[in-house]
Amino acid sequence: MLDIQSNGSKWCGQEPDSIGELVQVLNKYALDPTFENYGNFVNHNPQWISQEIAEKYQGCLKFFGNFSSISHVFNIITDEPEVIQILTDAINKNIQTNEYQVLRNYYIEDEQRKTNARNII
Repeated sequence: MLDIQSNGSKWCGQEPDSIGELVQVLNKYALDPTFENYGNFVNHNPQWISQEIAEKYQGCLKFFGNFSSISHVFNIITDEPEVIQILTDAINKNIQTNEYQVLRNYYIEDEQRKTNARNII
């Protein structure tokens, strides 16, 4: 099963981008580190809102995230080994880049500043 719920900045009714197009974007732009809080881009054990949806997607992984400098949100649910491998490899390659690591460090520092500011009050 491959369910591309969203992939790319599309208007309502437009077809989402392909997996290949997402890989091209992953190879060019850094992911947004805030999405580490929402399954870390590859959620191996997604929680579904109903039993019906849980049954529909049983055994599936969820790929979810966006990018820091462009909007290209992706929300892909699949159990297809080839798609899982392609997306996992592309995401891992992206998060190992210097650009992503700089953004991640900035995000962590910013979250720490916010926590410290809340604790002052």
